[in-house]
Amino acid sequence: METENKTAEAGANYAVKLSAKERFLFSIGDFNAGAFGLVLAVYTVFLYANSLTASAAGIIVMIGRVWGAAADPIVGILSDNTRGKHGRRRPYIFAGGIFIVFAFAMLFLPLYDLPSQTFKFIIYLAAYLMFSTVSSMLVVPCAALATEITADHDERNKINTLRTVISFLSSIVSAGVPIILTEALQDKKISVTAFSLIMIFVFGAMYAVPTVLSAVYAKERLPVPAERTRFSLKAFFAPLKQKSFVYLVIIYAATLACADLVGSEIILMAEFGLDIDFSAFSILGVMMFFLALMIPVHGRLMKKHSKAFLFRAGIPFYIAGVILLCFYPPDWNDYFLFAVAAAIGVGMAGCQLMPWYIFPDVVDLGELKTGTRNAGAFSGLMTFMQKLLSAVLIGLAGIILDASGFLEPAANADGIVAASAQPESAIIALRFVVAAPLVVALIISFFVAAKLKTSPERSRLVTKILALKRTDRLDELTDGESAEYERIKKECL
Repeated sequence: METENKTAEAGANYAVKLSAKERFLFSIGDFNAGAFGLVLAVYTVFLYANSLTASAAGIIVMIGRVWGAAADPIVGILSDNTRGKHGRRRPYIFAGGIFIVFAFAMLFLPLYDLPSQTFKFIIYLAAYLMFSTVSSMLVVPCAALATEITADHDERNKINTLRTVISFLSSIVSAGVPIILTEALQDKKISVTAFSLIMIFVFGAMYAVPTVLSAVYAKERLPVPAERTRFSLKAFFAPLKQKSFVYLVIIYAATLACADLVGSEIILMAEFGLDIDFSAFSILGVMMFFLALMIPVHGRLMKKHSKAFLFRAGIPFYIAGVILLCFYPPDWNDYFLFAVAAAIGVGMAGCQLMPWYIFPDVVDLGELKTGTRNAGAFSGLMTFMQKLLSAVLIGLAGIILDASGFLEPAANADGIVAASAQPESAIIALRFVVAAPLVVALIISFFVAAKLKTSPERSRLVTKILALKRTDRLDELTDGESAEYERIKKECL
């Protein structure tokens, strides 16, 4: 009788329905996701304005993201092993919300009149290392906490939908406004110093406040393992023994790394690769609008269709749109680019949304396989792979652009940027460094995602199995559920 009461209590405590207040206050922490998109979109151009070469800028971003990739699993394991009255994840999210302001102050120091290229390189590299560390303190614990705030499958989907909406609202503001400011910088309407002050004081504060609120009001509910994890290479790569996690890592790393590459080059592509009369923000805005439009659509479709299917469904639109954007015929009407951007937004939606919807299901499968729940290690390894690939792609892009004869738009002594016309070789290189990696990554991801054998019914069954397994009551499964459990072990674990 006592065991039965514990099982009922476990189900009641873990698979809870959240209040609207907690759901919202936890989800607004994802507003800081815009910080990463902002830095990707404008930082290389900012470095050019401060007289760094494309190679130097690419190397700074590459080293910084490799550092961030290494920091992710470390933060993941640290948070898995943290014990205290404030939980395992929230202290890191709170600290990250405070330090992101200081990271922005370092990142956007205006150093255009500093004569030493080496000194500038060292300062901006140190700033990017700091930003990458703060990024790890936010992304990894937040992803883990999203799997631990409740065990209810439908409630997690609601949370992830709201997080995604907030994340994309942030992305629109965080990419759109800085792109407009960057274009003003290149059009000699504002100085590098004015640009820096806006980045530091406006955007730094805009990311810090909701992150701190999220850390204060969120709750961690799922049980904390009694045994702590010791860091080792074996423990670090242990999640890769789970088949479903391997497939998830491949599709996440491939698609998100290439999206990072596109984000880092989109301003240059609009400025030099497309001869258009309107702002690059217009194209980005259409992409983001149609991507956001797909969020409620996917929310409904997830109730009946597998998340892997929804991930794959938009990839043909994504590939076609990117190829058209990068090799847009000069004799076509410029306004047809909005239709191209819409196709990219629709296609990108599944690739951007589904990996994090799939993630809690894969963490559940990990607990089913090992008997312990180390979501921090899972999210750390997942983002490690993505950032590592992203770093290599962005670093190589900078080197290729330099080799192609790219002319960096640098600021003069007054902090005013004077852009130059690019040689044809640089424009061709710019088109290929964006299109080629993305198309290859999307094709690979399309076929790998087909191996993810998840479904809403399976996720609910796994939740039930875990609740029974925690109190040694697996004998309560029906014959049909036991048979499906065996198929799950064979196909997913």
